[in-house]
Amino acid sequence: MYKIINLVPFEKKENYLLNKLHDVSILIKTLERPQQLINQLHSIQKYKFQGPIIIADDSKSPYKSEILALFPQLNITYINLPFDTGTAEGRNVMLEHTTTEFFVLCDDDFIFEPRTRIPVMRKLLVENNLDLLGGVFRQYNLKSRKDRLKFNISKWFLKLNILIPATNIFEYHASFDVNGHICNMKKVSYKDPFTLCDMTHNFFIARTEKVKSFGGWNPILKGGEHQNFFIRAKNKGLKVATTRICGVVHDRWSPAPALFKELRDRGAYYQKLALEEFGITQMDNFKKVMNEKFGE
Repeated sequence: MYKIINLVPFEKKENYLLNKLHDVSILIKTLERPQQLINQLHSIQKYKFQGPIIIADDSKSPYKSEILALFPQLNITYINLPFDTGTAEGRNVMLEHTTTEFFVLCDDDFIFEPRTRIPVMRKLLVENNLDLLGGVFRQYNLKSRKDRLKFNISKWFLKLNILIPATNIFEYHASFDVNGHICNMKKVSYKDPFTLCDMTHNFFIARTEKVKSFGGWNPILKGGEHQNFFIRAKNKGLKVATTRICGVVHDRWSPAPALFKELRDRGAYYQKLALEEFGITQMDNFKKVMNEKFGE
């Protein structure tokens, strides 16, 4: 496990320690990436989380025994699913097993650190009567010379098992309107400490019963489930927001096997398939607003 350099040494412990979060579960869908999951669980354990951790694994060879042996002190419910059950159904299974008032959704390549601030996310959610609050990713965007330099420096430290987390953030939030067969994406101006929106990251805290009320994720989607989930949430009237002051480090240094990459490449197909549930055939302004392609 890498030693992660703390870039906020004066952060209040109450903002990031997890030992008082008794009404929160952490849900982690994993697929063919045991090292990423191990890195993540080490980071969760470091900040003293004692609540339920629910893991759904649909790998060809699940790694339940290895994980439970490595983390006997964590309260883990590890669910082995048939191979390639899919992201959406895996999350639904975890949601069914969730009994706490709130849950935090995680991909298996997220790393917790002092800037994750889940207690702060919970407080913002409750005090502002939100149903779902997303954070940001801290990662290197390799498109600029500056970021390539930072990444190269970080790779040198990785050889020493030291990780310097990125200082820049990757945001993913927007609003949208559905008119007939067209979904029109719109930019949202951000204001601290949070901003209301219709769509945010896959790292979020949510009210369990609110998400259960609309059935969670469309189970046929083995990828590309993101937009579908947030259209479902908006149709059900959930109050969604995003914040820049909380976030996870995105693990882009641990290699993923070829099988994972092969399965992940189907995302564009499932993005389009996901819209059929609502009769949507056209996404307007997606690239302009989200800075990425849709269904390609």
